[in-house]
Amino acid sequence: MKRSHRLCPVRDAQRGFSLIELMVAVTIGLFVALGLSAIYLNMKQTFSSQQQLAELQDSERLALAVLTTTIESARYFPTPNLLTASTALPAVPTLFVATQGLSGTKGAAGASDTVTSRFVTAPGDTVMDCLGNAQPATATLNRTVVNTFSVAGNSLVCSTTIDGVTLSSSLVGNVTSLKVLYGVDSDSASDDYRSADVYLDAAAVSAMVDGWLSVRTARITLSFQNPFSTAAAPIAWTQTVALMNQLGPKVK
Repeated sequence: MKRSHRLCPVRDAQRGFSLIELMVAVTIGLFVALGLSAIYLNMKQTFSSQQQLAELQDSERLALAVLTTTIESARYFPTPNLLTASTALPAVPTLFVATQGLSGTKGAAGASDTVTSRFVTAPGDTVMDCLGNAQPATATLNRTVVNTFSVAGNSLVCSTTIDGVTLSSSLVGNVTSLKVLYGVDSDSASDDYRSADVYLDAAAVSAMVDGWLSVRTARITLSFQNPFSTAAAPIAWTQTVALMNQLGPKVK
């Protein structure tokens, strides 16, 4: 006699997730997703901040490099064995007295200052204007270069005048102000050693007798808009530039 075996369904093998288990799983998944999202957003914000800071530092380095190179060249002229300062840098009415290479204006009511540098270049001498141009070696004559820095439209602007032709270009953006103090040798008439013993703004230098001829250094403060918040205070960078051959013992 054969026995028949009746197959009974195994209920546990067909059992699914309960509603509570599904809710717990979804909740855990949401927490994980939120955590990953927070990490991603933090990394993105950190990268963006680092990029903004790097751009600010690049702008600062470029601006101060150009300002330094141009201002320290004030009163420079080639072949001093053949030319005198008054011959190379003659007086220009309302702009320069004879031999003067640096001048500026003080901004009214907190506005930005301007600073102007004048020098003479010879063919192939590699002395550049504020736009980065130098005399080619194929040139035949010396030329007088006048460079003026100012702030316009939140940009540091350089204007170069050569042979009566003026070219202007924006160097860097997000600039809020340009301030310049001039290191003056106040006792230059009685002292055989040239040094900057007092720092004055452009208006005070202009009020002195031969004040611009006694300038030995320029202290530049360039302020940039804070890249992290427009409501935050600007970030200021200051650099002191010594004029070429204007410090040390007087040449007799």
